Amino acid sequence: MTERLSALLHQEADSLDVPTPLVGDVLTAGRRVRRRRRLTQGVAVVAVLAVAGGTALLVGGGSDSPDALVADPAPTGTADVGAVFSVGNTVYLHGGTTSATLPEVVQAMYPTSAGVVLRTNKDGSSDGGAPFHFELVRPDGTVQDLGLTLGEVVPATDPNEPYLAYAAARGDSSQVVVVDVTSGDEVARVDVPDEFSWGGWEAPPVGLAGDVVYVGMDKKAVTVNWRTGESSTSDVVPGGGIPIVSGGHVVVQHGESKPVSVVDATTGATLLDVRAGAYPYVTLSPDGRFAKVVDQEKEQGFELYTVETGASVPIHGAPWEFGWTSDGELFSVSSQGVDVCSPTTGECSGSPLPAGVSVDGDLRVMGLMYES
Repeated sequence: MTERLSALLHQEADSLDVPTPLVGDVLTAGRRVRRRRRLTQGVAVVAVLAVAGGTALLVGGGSDSPDALVADPAPTGTADVGAVFSVGNTVYLHGGTTSATLPEVVQAMYPTSAGVVLRTNKDGSSDGGAPFHFELVRPDGTVQDLGLTLGEVVPATDPNEPYLAYAAARGDSSQVVVVDVTSGDEVARVDVPDEFSWGGWEAPPVGLAGDVVYVGMDKKAVTVNWRTGESSTSDVVPGGGIPIVSGGHVVVQHGESKPVSVVDATTGATLLDVRAGAYPYVTLSPDGRFAKVVDQEKEQGFELYTVETGASVPIHGAPWEFGWTSDGELFSVSSQGVDVCSPTTGECSGSPLPAGVSVDGDLRVMGLMYES
């Protein structure tokens, strides 16, 4: 699965005692290997200057900047979509009881307050899979084409907001772009001048939490408030990796055989320190409340931590098969059905797949990383 490949590559990069640009060489080489093997699974400053009459006036320099009034976004709050998974070009919501068929194969899924944004392409591959297209699937299964086509970049969403953020190359620098998924309109485009050379992507990967986009540059991440256009170098979020930011929390890796920290993305205060063997891999639930802690030397089983309290519970099964609902429950899908697990007790309950639903094929679950 791509998430596991991505984790291994990042771990290898962390262990190298070389300048930051060489990290990009390692990751780029890994991506080329995966392309050859044809793996398909896993891993101009614009400011909001005025708000009037229920609309935001966006003004900015550069020919690509939006210059129109943008309607108010949909209300915030997690969309009720339940366990979301896909097989080929069909996506299933609510554990399979609601479905939608897309023109292309589903490659990755992103929870938003308006529903699930799907990244699709011709065959579901990640590396070399561009062009990628994006559609919003609402909780009732209706589909809206966002009219957005991207190349090899890593976008991000916040499950409590109706936005998709990504970075775009602009000469020797990059731009952060934010799209309202309820309309497909671009609502912000902000220049981010900094060095980006790692990973082999067209532009740096991003994370999104509320109004802040975290941009994974070479040395340190850059934070961008897309509503104001203000940007700064983060002293908290490291560079040279995909910013793992959810609910205002961020994962900070310290190297092989060392603890992994979950910290406050704004203050840098440590919220949780965890260990998981020589090669730990830690990700967060979409709301940032829980940390999934994987020892990559083990094929089965992992620990689930509550960030606030530090309490943990064991979860049985292959860690690369468990995704997240948008409201922070763990789930997995198999031919036997959908298992949903409580992140606080570890107890799982299963339900059969609806009649006619088959997971034989290219199965993807929401909450795993399929970009690499």
